[in-house]
Amino acid sequence: MDTTLQITRHHEADGRTVVALRGEVDTTTAPRLRSAVMAELHRPHDLVLDVTGAVLIDSAGLRVLTAAQSEAATLGRPPIVLRGVRPLLAKTLQATGLAEAFPREPAPALTRRLPHHHARRPRDRETAPTRATGLVTDSAA
Repeated sequence: MDTTLQITRHHEADGRTVVALRGEVDTTTAPRLRSAVMAELHRPHDLVLDVTGAVLIDSAGLRVLTAAQSEAATLGRPPIVLRGVRPLLAKTLQATGLAEAFPREPAPALTRRLPHHHARRPRDRETAPTRATGLVTDSAA
């Protein structure tokens, strides 16, 4: 099993720090996540944990999240926000009673808009592209 975890950090225009996860948070990688998140809690910015790229967060990962949220409260910091929670993680948070402990926000849209010159001309009425939102999709899916 590949237990690779990439942790990146950036600041958003609103001043918050985003720690983004990509890969698996398990017993092997949870200590790295704990170190990264605890270090951020001692910095002056509100913290968002972007879990969009996390394909697994097991019980060790949940312990890290719970400990970090507890530390944020102890320090008088705002709660850590989870961004991009996938359905399986949402279900796990609900089943473990942790759903209410973590405010959530959706992941930013990753949809790519096509420039007008890349839009194809319709071949017939059945496969004509729809442009209502500026996105090109097949209407006969």
